[in-house]
Amino acid sequence: MTSMRILFISGSIGLGHVRRDLAIARQLRRLNPGVEIVWLAGEPARQVIAEADETLLPESAALGDETSSVEDAAEKFSLNLMSYGRRAQSAWKRTVSTFEEVSAKYSYDLLVGDETYEIDMALDKRPELKKASFVMIYDFVGLDAMSRNPLERLMAYRGNWAWSGGLRGKPPTQEDLTHFIGEPEDVADRPFGLWLPNRREYARRYYHFVGYAFGFDPAEYADKAKVRAGLGYDEERPLIVCSIGGTGGGS
Repeated sequence: MTSMRILFISGSIGLGHVRRDLAIARQLRRLNPGVEIVWLAGEPARQVIAEADETLLPESAALGDETSSVEDAAEKFSLNLMSYGRRAQSAWKRTVSTFEEVSAKYSYDLLVGDETYEIDMALDKRPELKKASFVMIYDFVGLDAMSRNPLERLMAYRGNWAWSGGLRGKPPTQEDLTHFIGEPEDVADRPFGLWLPNRREYARRYYHFVGYAFGFDPAEYADKAKVRAGLGYDEERPLIVCSIGGTGGGS
Protein backbone atom coordinates (compact mmCIF):
# COMPACT_ATOMS: atom_id res chain seq x y z
CA MET A 1 0.00 0.00 0.00
CA THR A 2 1.15 3.56 -0.66
CA SER A 3 2.57 5.54 2.21
CA MET A 4 0.92 8.87 2.97
CA ARG A 5 1.50 11.40 5.72
CA ILE A 6 -1.65 13.16 6.92
CA LEU A 7 -1.86 16.23 9.12
CA PHE A 8 -5.19 15.89 10.94
CA ILE A 9 -6.40 19.00 12.75
CA SER A 10 -9.21 18.20 15.18
CA GLY A 11 -10.90 21.54 15.72
CA SER A 12 -13.90 23.29 17.17
CA ILE A 13 -15.51 22.86 20.57
CA GLY A 14 -15.82 19.98 23.00
CA LEU A 15 -15.19 16.26 22.52
CA GLY A 16 -17.70 15.19 19.86
CA HIS A 17 -15.36 16.04 17.01
CA VAL A 18 -12.29 14.26 18.31
CA ARG A 19 -14.16 11.00 18.93
CA ARG A 20 -15.32 10.83 15.33
CA ASP A 21 -11.88 12.01 14.13
CA LEU A 22 -10.24 9.06 15.88
CA ALA A 23 -12.82 6.72 14.32
CA ILE A 24 -12.03 8.18 10.87
CA ALA A 25 -8.30 7.74 11.50
CA ARG A 26 -8.79 4.08 12.45
CA GLN A 27 -10.75 3.48 9.25
CA LEU A 28 -8.09 5.23 7.15
CA ARG A 29 -5.47 2.85 8.55
CA ARG A 30 -7.67 -0.15 7.77
CA LEU A 31 -8.01 1.02 4.17
CA ASN A 32 -4.33 1.88 3.85
CA PRO A 33 -1.90 0.50 6.47
CA GLY A 34 0.80 2.79 5.02
CA VAL A 35 -0.97 5.92 6.28
CA GLU A 36 0.88 7.98 8.89
CA ILE A 37 -1.29 10.44 10.81
CA VAL A 38 0.02 13.31 12.92
CA TRP A 39 -2.34 15.45 14.96
CA LEU A 40 -2.78 19.10 15.85
CA ALA A 41 -5.46 19.82 18.45
CA GLY A 42 -6.25 22.01 21.44
CA GLU A 43 -7.82 21.05 24.74
CA PRO A 44 -9.86 19.06 25.60
CA ALA A 45 -9.39 17.09 22.35
CA ARG A 46 -5.62 17.05 22.81
CA GLN A 47 -5.89 14.91 25.94
CA VAL A 48 -8.18 12.37 24.24
CA ILE A 49 -5.79 12.05 21.27
CA ALA A 50 -2.83 11.56 23.60
CA GLU A 51 -4.71 8.88 25.57
CA ALA A 52 -5.40 7.08 22.28
CA ASP A 53 -1.60 6.81 21.73
CA GLU A 54 -1.77 8.91 18.59
CA THR A 55 1.13 11.06 17.37
CA LEU A 56 0.35 14.51 18.70
CA LEU A 57 2.55 17.34 17.48
CA PRO A 58 4.17 19.26 20.38
CA GLU A 59 3.03 22.52 18.77
CA SER A 60 -0.50 21.60 19.87
CA ALA A 61 0.30 23.10 23.25
CA ALA A 62 0.33 26.56 21.63
CA LEU A 63 -3.22 26.30 20.24
CA GLY A 64 -5.99 28.51 21.56
CA ASP A 65 -8.70 27.10 23.84
CA GLU A 66 -11.98 27.57 21.95
CA THR A 67 -13.98 25.59 24.50
CA SER A 68 -13.03 28.08 27.24
CA SER A 69 -14.11 30.90 24.93
CA VAL A 70 -17.51 29.23 24.55
CA GLU A 71 -17.89 28.69 28.29
CA ASP A 72 -17.04 32.34 28.95
CA ALA A 73 -19.60 33.53 26.38
CA ALA A 74 -22.42 31.11 27.23
CA GLU A 75 -25.31 32.10 29.47
CA LYS A 76 -27.60 29.38 30.82
CA PHE A 77 -28.67 27.49 27.68
CA SER A 78 -27.74 30.03 25.01
CA LEU A 79 -24.58 31.14 23.28
CA ASN A 80 -24.42 34.62 21.78
CA LEU A 81 -22.53 34.45 18.49
CA MET A 82 -21.14 37.97 18.74
CA SER A 83 -19.94 37.49 22.30
CA TYR A 84 -18.25 34.21 21.40
CA GLY A 85 -16.67 35.74 18.29
CA ARG A 86 -15.08 38.52 20.34
CA ARG A 87 -13.63 36.13 22.89
CA ALA A 88 -12.40 33.59 20.34
CA GLN A 89 -10.41 36.01 18.16
CA SER A 90 -7.14 35.50 20.04
CA ALA A 91 -7.59 31.71 20.07
CA TRP A 92 -8.20 31.68 16.29
CA LYS A 93 -5.11 33.79 15.67
CA ARG A 94 -2.96 31.46 17.78
CA THR A 95 -4.31 28.44 15.91
CA VAL A 96 -3.53 29.95 12.50
CA SER A 97 -0.07 31.02 13.66
CA THR A 98 0.61 27.50 14.95
CA PHE A 99 -0.65 25.95 11.72
CA GLU A 100 1.67 28.22 9.75
CA GLU A 101 4.60 27.15 11.92
CA VAL A 102 3.75 23.45 11.57
CA SER A 103 3.33 23.73 7.79
CA ALA A 104 6.77 25.29 7.48
CA LYS A 105 8.38 22.72 9.78
CA TYR A 106 6.85 19.42 8.67
CA SER A 107 5.92 17.89 5.33
CA TYR A 108 2.59 16.14 4.76
CA ASP A 109 0.64 14.83 1.76
CA LEU A 110 -2.87 15.64 2.93
CA LEU A 111 -4.45 18.14 5.32
CA VAL A 112 -7.68 17.14 7.07
CA GLY A 113 -9.53 19.68 9.19
CA ASP A 114 -12.60 18.91 11.28
CA GLU A 115 -14.50 22.21 11.53
CA THR A 116 -11.27 24.19 11.41
CA TYR A 117 -12.94 27.38 10.23
CA GLU A 118 -10.00 29.61 11.14
CA ILE A 119 -7.67 27.46 9.01
CA ASP A 120 -10.14 27.49 6.13
CA MET A 121 -10.36 31.30 6.24
CA ALA A 122 -6.58 31.64 6.49
CA LEU A 123 -6.08 29.45 3.40
CA ASP A 124 -8.66 31.52 1.55
CA LYS A 125 -6.88 34.77 2.36
CA ARG A 126 -3.35 33.38 1.98
CA PRO A 127 -3.35 30.50 -0.55
CA GLU A 128 0.45 30.18 -0.22
CA LEU A 129 -0.12 28.54 3.19
CA LYS A 130 -1.66 25.54 1.47
CA LYS A 131 1.04 22.87 1.16
CA ALA A 132 -1.18 19.89 0.25
CA SER A 133 -4.73 18.93 -0.71
CA PHE A 134 -7.24 20.01 1.92
CA VAL A 135 -10.23 18.01 3.16
CA MET A 136 -12.72 19.90 5.34
CA ILE A 137 -15.28 18.20 7.58
CA TYR A 138 -18.57 19.88 8.58
CA ASP A 139 -21.56 18.82 10.66
CA PHE A 140 -23.71 21.92 10.23
CA VAL A 141 -24.20 24.55 7.53
CA GLY A 142 -24.70 28.26 8.16
CA LEU A 143 -24.77 30.58 11.16
CA ASP A 144 -27.80 31.75 13.13
CA ALA A 145 -28.08 34.75 15.43
CA MET A 146 -29.20 33.82 18.94
CA SER A 147 -30.70 37.21 19.79
CA ARG A 148 -32.38 40.21 18.21
CA ASN A 149 -29.19 42.23 18.57
CA PRO A 150 -28.70 43.88 15.14
CA LEU A 151 -24.91 43.61 15.39
CA GLU A 152 -25.13 39.87 16.00
CA ARG A 153 -27.56 39.49 13.09
CA LEU A 154 -25.19 41.44 10.85
CA MET A 155 -22.29 39.26 11.99
CA ALA A 156 -24.25 36.09 11.19
CA TYR A 157 -25.26 37.47 7.77
CA ARG A 158 -21.68 38.42 6.88
CA GLY A 159 -20.51 34.97 7.97
CA ASN A 160 -23.20 33.30 5.86
CA TRP A 161 -22.32 35.48 2.86
CA ALA A 162 -18.71 34.29 3.10
CA TRP A 163 -19.80 30.68 3.74
CA SER A 164 -22.11 30.50 0.73
CA GLY A 165 -19.98 32.59 -1.61
CA GLY A 166 -22.55 35.35 -2.01
CA LEU A 167 -25.69 35.61 -4.11
CA ARG A 168 -24.78 32.94 -6.67
CA GLY A 169 -23.46 30.40 -4.19
CA LYS A 170 -19.83 29.78 -5.10
CA PRO A 171 -18.10 26.50 -4.17
CA PRO A 172 -15.56 26.42 -1.32
CA THR A 173 -12.34 28.02 -2.56
CA GLN A 174 -9.50 26.13 -0.90
CA GLU A 175 -11.28 22.88 -0.01
CA ASP A 176 -10.39 20.06 -2.42
CA LEU A 177 -12.96 17.79 -0.81
CA THR A 178 -15.75 18.72 1.60
CA HIS A 179 -17.38 16.08 3.80
CA PHE A 180 -20.58 16.48 5.79
CA ILE A 181 -21.02 14.16 8.76
CA GLY A 182 -24.72 13.33 8.52
CA GLU A 183 -27.51 13.32 5.95
CA PRO A 184 -29.04 16.08 3.76
CA GLU A 185 -32.01 16.25 6.13
CA ASP A 186 -29.63 17.41 8.87
CA VAL A 187 -29.12 20.68 6.98
CA ALA A 188 -31.78 23.35 7.44
CA ASP A 189 -33.97 23.70 4.33
CA ARG A 190 -33.85 27.50 4.34
CA PRO A 191 -31.66 30.29 2.93
CA PHE A 192 -28.34 31.36 4.44
CA GLY A 193 -29.97 34.80 4.58
CA LEU A 194 -31.77 37.40 2.50
CA TRP A 195 -31.03 36.81 -1.21
CA LEU A 196 -28.52 34.07 -0.32
CA PRO A 197 -28.73 30.43 -1.51
CA ASN A 198 -30.71 27.69 0.21
CA ARG A 199 -28.49 25.90 2.75
CA ARG A 200 -29.53 22.34 1.95
CA GLU A 201 -29.32 22.86 -1.81
CA TYR A 202 -25.88 24.44 -1.42
CA ALA A 203 -24.68 21.49 0.68
CA ARG A 204 -26.09 18.95 -1.79
CA ARG A 205 -24.22 20.70 -4.59
CA TYR A 206 -20.81 21.06 -2.98
CA TYR A 207 -20.56 18.65 -0.03
CA HIS A 208 -20.23 14.87 0.17
CA PHE A 209 -22.71 13.44 2.70
CA VAL A 210 -20.98 10.53 4.41
CA GLY A 211 -23.50 9.54 7.07
CA TYR A 212 -22.49 9.36 10.73
CA ALA A 213 -19.06 8.58 12.14
CA PHE A 214 -19.16 6.71 15.45
CA GLY A 215 -16.36 5.80 17.81
CA PHE A 216 -18.31 2.63 18.67
CA ASP A 217 -20.41 -0.03 16.96
CA PRO A 218 -24.11 1.05 17.12
CA ALA A 219 -25.15 -2.60 16.71
CA GLU A 220 -23.87 -3.26 20.24
CA TYR A 221 -26.70 -1.07 21.57
CA ALA A 222 -29.52 -2.50 19.45
CA ASP A 223 -30.72 -4.82 22.25
CA LYS A 224 -32.79 -2.48 24.46
CA ALA A 225 -33.18 -5.00 27.27
CA LYS A 226 -29.41 -5.51 27.45
CA VAL A 227 -28.78 -1.75 27.53
CA ARG A 228 -31.37 -1.28 30.26
CA ALA A 229 -29.90 -4.06 32.36
CA GLY A 230 -26.39 -2.67 31.94
CA LEU A 231 -27.56 0.74 33.21
CA GLY A 232 -29.58 -0.70 36.07
CA TYR A 233 -33.00 0.20 34.64
CA ASP A 234 -36.00 -2.08 34.85
CA GLU A 235 -38.79 -2.35 32.29
CA GLU A 236 -41.13 -0.11 34.27
CA ARG A 237 -39.14 3.12 34.08
CA PRO A 238 -38.66 4.96 30.78
CA LEU A 239 -35.08 5.26 29.58
CA ILE A 240 -34.35 8.59 27.88
CA VAL A 241 -30.95 9.27 26.35
CA CYS A 242 -30.12 12.95 25.82
CA SER A 243 -27.25 14.48 23.89
CA ILE A 244 -26.00 18.04 23.55
CA GLY A 245 -23.31 19.45 21.29
CA GLY A 246 -20.30 21.50 22.33
CA THR A 247 -19.32 19.18 25.19
CA GLY A 248 -18.78 21.18 28.36
CA GLY A 249 -19.81 24.46 26.71
CA GLY A 250 -22.78 26.31 28.14
CA SER A 251 -23.29 23.90 31.04
